[in-house]
Amino acid sequence: MNDFQRLPADFCSNPEEAYTIPAQFYTSAAVFEHEKEAIFARSWICVAHRSEVAENNAYITREVIGESIIVVRGRDGVLRAFYNVCPHRGHQLLEGSGKARNVIACPYHAWTFKLDGELSHARNCDAVQGFDKGDFGLVSLRVEEYAGFIFINMDAEAGSVEEQLPGLEARMRQACAVIDDLHLAARFVTRTPANWKSIVDNYLECYHCAPAHPSFADSVDVSQYGHTLHGNWTLQHGVAKSSEQSFKLAESVADPAYSGFWAWPCSMFNAPPGGDFMTVIYEFPVDAETTLQHYDIYFLNKDITPEQQALIDWYRDVFRPEDLRLVESVQKGLKSRGYRGQGRIMVDKQRSGISEHGIAHFHNLIAVAHLDA
Repeated sequence: MNDFQRLPADFCSNPEEAYTIPAQFYTSAAVFEHEKEAIFARSWICVAHRSEVAENNAYITREVIGESIIVVRGRDGVLRAFYNVCPHRGHQLLEGSGKARNVIACPYHAWTFKLDGELSHARNCDAVQGFDKGDFGLVSLRVEEYAGFIFINMDAEAGSVEEQLPGLEARMRQACAVIDDLHLAARFVTRTPANWKSIVDNYLECYHCAPAHPSFADSVDVSQYGHTLHGNWTLQHGVAKSSEQSFKLAESVADPAYSGFWAWPCSMFNAPPGGDFMTVIYEFPVDAETTLQHYDIYFLNKDITPEQQALIDWYRDVFRPEDLRLVESVQKGLKSRGYRGQGRIMVDKQRSGISEHGIAHFHNLIAVAHLDA
C-alpha cells in the first residue's frame, strides 16, 4: 500500500479551474518509487541523438531510475540496448561512451560478451558442472531510433515510440529537416536538486519567460506565442527575432519560427529558427528530489564557428543557469510551511503565450499514469 493519496483520473481535466498536483508528488520517496514502475519502466525515454551511436561498435551508457543502460551499435550495424550488468556477479560492464571492441569484457572476472549480448567466454566454464553459456547472455531492453534520436524502453511488451508519441516525428522533421545529420557540439551535465516534474512544469509554460529569462524574452514575440497539446507531446511555437542579448538570426532565415517539443514523460526538443540546429533537455531521474540532466546542443557542422561558440556560451552561462535556479528554488519552496500544498495553474481562455494550460495537461497525464499502474 503506497503512503500517498492517488489523484482522480479527471484531475486537471478543466484547465481553467486547475490547481497543481499536491506538493507531496514532488517530494515523496514513495511517490517516486511508484513513478519508477508506473511511468519510467513502462515508457519510451529519449537518451541520445543517433550520431552518438552511428558507427558500428559505438556505445553510450545512461543512468535512468537507478538502472545503468548500454546502447551499442553492433558489428552488424544493428542498434541494441542492454542492462549494464554482468550476469555473473552484477559488476557493471562499461562506463561513459566510446567504441567497443568486438566483445565487451567484464572488468571483474573477464567474462566476455558479443555485441549482440551473447556470452562469448567465461573463464573456467568448462570445469563447472551444468554450465550453459546460453543461459548467461546480457539482458536486453527495447530500443528504437525515432526522429533522429535514440529511445529505450524497459517494458518488453511496449508498443513503438510512434504509438506513445503519435505524430511527433513528422512535426519534428518539419521543424528541423536535417535532424538526422546533426552532431553534438556541447553538453552541460547537472545533478539538479529538483524533482523531474518541476523541470517539466518549468518547460511547459512561458509565463516565467519575461521575468526570469530577459535575454530569451527579448528574442521571442510572446504575443505570437502558442502552445498546442497533442496527447503525450506538446508544441510551443513562437516567432523569433534577432537579439543582442541572446542569439541573432541569419539574414538567410526566411521563417523565424521557434518550436519547442515536450515528449512524455521527460524529454524536451527545441528547434530554433533556421532549422539547422537544436537543443535538447534529457532528464534522468535519480530520486524524488534529484534529477540528472543533460543539456545538449547540436549543430549541422562539426567545426564550430565563433558565432556558434558565442551561442553555446550564452546557453551555458546565461539561459541554462536561469532555469536551474528556478527549479531548485521551487523544490525548496514546495516543502515550506508557507506553501499551501497546491498552486493555482494560470490558464486564460485565449490560451495566450503566457497561459499555463500545458502544465494542467501534464498533471492530468500524471494522475492517469499513477492510476493505471
